[in-house]
Amino acid sequence: MREFYFENKERVDRILFLILVTVTFYLFFTVFFVLLAPFFVGLIIALIMEPINGFLVRRFKFKRWISSLLCLLIFMGIISSLGAWLFSTLARQVVTFAENAPMHIEEIMERLDEANIWLQRLGEHLPDTLYMPSIEEMVPAVVGIFIGDGMRETGLRTLGNVGDYFLNIILGLVSAYFFMSDGSKIFNFVKNACPKWILKQMSQTKNALVRALSGYFRAQGIIMGMVGVISVVGLLFLRSPYALLLGLLFAALDFLPILGPALVLLPWALISVIMGNMRQAIGLLIIYGIVTITRQVMQPKILGSQMGAHPLASLMSIYIGFRIFGLLGLLIGPTLLMIFIAIRETDSTSSA
Repeated sequence: MREFYFENKERVDRILFLILVTVTFYLFFTVFFVLLAPFFVGLIIALIMEPINGFLVRRFKFKRWISSLLCLLIFMGIISSLGAWLFSTLARQVVTFAENAPMHIEEIMERLDEANIWLQRLGEHLPDTLYMPSIEEMVPAVVGIFIGDGMRETGLRTLGNVGDYFLNIILGLVSAYFFMSDGSKIFNFVKNACPKWILKQMSQTKNALVRALSGYFRAQGIIMGMVGVISVVGLLFLRSPYALLLGLLFAALDFLPILGPALVLLPWALISVIMGNMRQAIGLLIIYGIVTITRQVMQPKILGSQMGAHPLASLMSIYIGFRIFGLLGLLIGPTLLMIFIAIRETDSTSSA
């Protein structure tokens, strides 16, 4: 066994490295993510602001801790401005809805009365052994299924965790500052703590992994662009005055695993049915169907072409990642595939 290892040391180390990365991903996202989430968010903030941080240090000769503090203030200012804009927009929409609520409620009640009459006529033609419930009986049951005690408990739990959310935000911002100001020290500490063979594998696969990662994000950008174009065109056919804005929103939501544009399109279609606007409901369902089919058909092909993998391998990585990690697996699966591709490219280069 020892002789076999030394004869095939490079390949064995790469296989062990891939297994180690897979296990690390699994443990991180299933065990440690909840505990380390604020620090993970802080790292992401630091990476996003690093170009500005480096520019301030190089151009204006600021000390690292000063430029890091300025970057953190810039980030907080941007997020606060976006939050204020979203809140004000939501407040205006709520006021408009409240003003028009009586008219909408009256129209919905008329539609429910019509549905109730239709159900009564249908019940007259059914056998006596079959009972057709009225709308008054069906609505509470449906609400209980989708909301019920679970929603109330979730709401109470959310209110009870407000303190935790506030603490996580503070920890995320503080950790982002330390990542920006002392990033090199933290990196060197982690580097010195890692075994040499792991560092070797990371250095060998770094370039290939960067290419694969850039390919992955290019693929996601292409898919989101396709979703946005389809959504805008479909909403223009429906004569929506907010076609461009909603198209951009659906493109952004498409990055969310599973949910995506369905988070808006399906409830909107249901409301359209209740309001009696069947043309709009059918149009929204068609948009959702085209977006879903396009994404499912094109995602493996685009990911494969951008990452250098066969579309079947991309499809398998998405499915296996979902089965193992759940919704996060839709991102983790392709990431592990990218690492495998990077290791394979390194192995091919060293063999040549």
